[in-house]
Amino acid sequence: MKVFKPLLTALLLAAAAPAVWAQGQGSANAPAPARVIEPEEFVRLAYSSATLQGQAATLASSRETRPEVKSYAAAQTGFRQDLLKRIEAFARERNLPLPSVKEFEHQVIIENMEPLDYLALSRRYAEIQLQALDQEIGIYRAASQSPHQAIKAFADQVLPDLEQRRGGAQKMWETVRP
Repeated sequence: MKVFKPLLTALLLAAAAPAVWAQGQGSANAPAPARVIEPEEFVRLAYSSATLQGQAATLASSRETRPEVKSYAAAQTGFRQDLLKRIEAFARERNLPLPSVKEFEHQVIIENMEPLDYLALSRRYAEIQLQALDQEIGIYRAASQSPHQAIKAFADQVLPDLEQRRGGAQKMWETVRP
């Protein structure tokens, strides 16, 4: 996978990197304890990821793409709309702020997808999905270890869906990869 991995990694994990990756750090004998993802940070990261993937799915499902990609993207569009509503409700119930502006990096990714068509768009969308879902699953796994019960419960509810969608994204990638 090409260009977007560093951009997605930077976007989705810059703030969460210590929490998500801390378990692999430290000495060989004793892993470092993971940093707790606070509710506000979790909401920001989860909302950011869901927004990007929703926009990418909308683009891929509305354009000429491979049938497998179009079908996956259409299902993702609905899932992402529902997940965004759930995150918004979660944040509202806890008086947590949602990001008020679109992430610049998201806009760049979407703008780079817009001129693509058929196979190129299909491949780029599949790449973005695999990378974004890997990052998102990492965020939710870290959140599922949170001492904040509301975050833990929310993450535990969403994580199986994300893992299932990751499997679907892998199958989609297998049909379009070079």
